[in-house]
Amino acid sequence: MSFLTPLYLLGALTIAGPVIFHLIRRTPRGEVPFSTLMFLSPTPPRLTRRSRISDWLLLLLRVAALCLLAFAFARPFLRETVALDSADGEARRVLVLIDVSASLRRGDLWSQSQNLAEAALRETRPNDDVAVYAFDRSVRPVLTYAESATLEPARRSAIANSRVAELAPTWAATDFGTALVEAVGIIEDLPDSTAETTRMPRRIVLVSDLQEGAALKSLGSFEWPSDVELELKTVEAARANAGLRRLADASEPAVEDGRPALRVQVTNEVDATAERFTLEWKDASDTTVGKGIDAYVPAGQSRVFRVKKPEGDVVLRSLELRGDAHPFDNAVFIADQPKAELSVLYVGDDPADDPNGPLYYLERVFQDTAERAVRVVRHSPQDAIQVGSPQAMPLIVVAATVPVQSIEALREFMITGGTVLCVLTAPELAASAAQLTELSLGNVEEAAVDRDVMLGEIAFRHPLFSQLAAAQYNDFTKIRFWKYRRIDRPGMDDARMIARFENGDPAIVERLVGKGRAILFTSGWSPADSQLARSSKFVPLMMSLLSLSDPQAFEASDLHVGDAVSLSSIMPSSAPTEIFVGTPSGGQVRLPADATSFDATAEPGLYAARIGDERRSFVVNLDPAESRTLPLPVETLEQYGVKVARGPAVARNETETKRQLLNAELEGRQKLWRWIVLATIGVLLMETWLAGRLARTRRSSEEVLLT
Repeated sequence: MSFLTPLYLLGALTIAGPVIFHLIRRTPRGEVPFSTLMFLSPTPPRLTRRSRISDWLLLLLRVAALCLLAFAFARPFLRETVALDSADGEARRVLVLIDVSASLRRGDLWSQSQNLAEAALRETRPNDDVAVYAFDRSVRPVLTYAESATLEPARRSAIANSRVAELAPTWAATDFGTALVEAVGIIEDLPDSTAETTRMPRRIVLVSDLQEGAALKSLGSFEWPSDVELELKTVEAARANAGLRRLADASEPAVEDGRPALRVQVTNEVDATAERFTLEWKDASDTTVGKGIDAYVPAGQSRVFRVKKPEGDVVLRSLELRGDAHPFDNAVFIADQPKAELSVLYVGDDPADDPNGPLYYLERVFQDTAERAVRVVRHSPQDAIQVGSPQAMPLIVVAATVPVQSIEALREFMITGGTVLCVLTAPELAASAAQLTELSLGNVEEAAVDRDVMLGEIAFRHPLFSQLAAAQYNDFTKIRFWKYRRIDRPGMDDARMIARFENGDPAIVERLVGKGRAILFTSGWSPADSQLARSSKFVPLMMSLLSLSDPQAFEASDLHVGDAVSLSSIMPSSAPTEIFVGTPSGGQVRLPADATSFDATAEPGLYAARIGDERRSFVVNLDPAESRTLPLPVETLEQYGVKVARGPAVARNETETKRQLLNAELEGRQKLWRWIVLATIGVLLMETWLAGRLARTRRSSEEVLLT
């Protein structure tokens, strides 16, 4: 027998009351004088110290009534055998999502993750729908629902465990948002296999270190289903992490004391015990070159260091951080190759020393970096233009009227991938601009500007403005335009409007030509036309123009594992040939002749691409976000609407809840408390009858004694 509310059994302790009352000793009260006893000496009655119970049957009836009443309030019931084991439990749909990103390379985190994944598979029921997926910055299947449905439960568990054992951490970044959204899509798209009217419970088991550097952007616009729970199985490293990343800032000089310098940032976590590190250069054979640089970084802080390259002709491979417990993110790879010599062709009549002309500011905007040097070449518009390849001359600026022969050369330059910028410094340049862009500009004339005009609409998603899209950079209201040339908007059907003035007139127009493009500025940047040249936006705009010919240049320092690399910068102008790319681990990837990009960047390091006789090297580094390994608060996921199952005891709680519901159902069906209450009433009736009978007997005895 069991009880639904067993605490009411404590009420049986009230039996102490009747027992105590039955033990109370009754002493004589008052005196009755008798005249016949006046000559006798008074003798007090003899009293015993030991209390005795005289009415045992009456006491037992009262105790029984109290015990039965407490028993009834405890609501007893007789148990029935009902199996609540997992084999006969409710079928669920479970998706085990395993994190295989680079941060799992720390310590023994990966072995912990494998153990947790195997534990999650053991907790599944034989009648569950089970799938296993792995993810880093993308999601890939390990065991799909379709394959799992064809396997017996024991066979399914064995295959899943063997495939989990074959997994290994990659070098890619972590994207929680994409992984969770895709996991929900997978678990929701599969129809329920049961014939029940209710939906099967759905659960995603996430095995991860739950690092704060993981991307969550995809969750921002996603509505999490109310019937999908996320169970977290997290691992944690015993020691803190320090990370190294490269900083690219064109505003800083790339040389120091005549030697190239590399700007890097070292970060140290808040609970770190190590604060002193060393920065060392490594060559292609992984040998330390030169003397290391001491780097002191307190816990919870970051420091920026400018590390000069060692003297000599040694070919450097990387800069590494020593002194960290987790070396997976302690290397910055560089492509130590000759500096690229680029040229920008300026076609115009204004002298280079005229501060009122466009050339004066154009020559001062391009600064040398460690990877490239840019030289502005002035060309007379009357002379025929001899253009080079877009790789050596990525940008041509036209600020004057050019002959037809030059226009044909410029168009050929754009077809092969180059960028031509037409600056309408006067309405007379409209004819050449129209021929270059093949746009109908209409009757171009000076716009009527009362005082000044500002840019009103800007396409910040365009590569020209993408670097200025952040909130702290996208304010163009301080740039005033005094003059601009008004063109007809109806002729812009084949063009893209990159920027407009506040009155709606075109300010910057783009027309794609072959692999390249023509960009039209309806106003100049010189002081006579606007404040653009003297604003903080001029340098990033010109640098973006320079990179439009190759938006993913090989010398870029921001390529991360998994990024696609454009091959256009080394594509030969002749007939295409096969493309070979050597990987850092010594492998070689063969690409088809018509390939335009390479996306097999699965590891950090130096890659060597060969297309015909052209050879170029490029580097891929670890995403700096992987260095942010502190645990992500669970509340952050809940803020995105994710329904997180708290704690590993959720399944036990569900079983306990079902058991309590079953007990309540059994008790409500049996209703034993009613019979106990009836028995209590019967006992009380007997107690009342017996107490009355004993009282009458006692009074009769006393009356006999008095008489």
